Amino acid sequence: MLADEVDPRVLAAEKPSQVVWSSLWPSRPDDQVHFVLTASRDGGTLLRFTLLTPDEAPDQSKTGHLRRRLNQLLFADLRYSYGQ
Repeated sequence: MLADEVDPRVLAAEKPSQVVWSSLWPSRPDDQVHFVLTASRDGGTLLRFTLLTPDEAPDQSKTGHLRRRLNQLLFADLRYSYGQ
């Protein structure tokens, strides 16, 4: 985690398909990360995550930072394991 981030808390969960995390950024305490898992046709699982910002929307630069950090935190190790 970066200096301006905290570990998220699980705010809600509905097995086996949904999880809601608290914000990773103390400067944006009301943001939430929603995860939805669905079965794919090939027998795998699809993961969709959405960052919800109920307060004032961040500017374009901040939005890009938040999206990049979530992508990095969630998927960087997976990409690295495939040499990307």
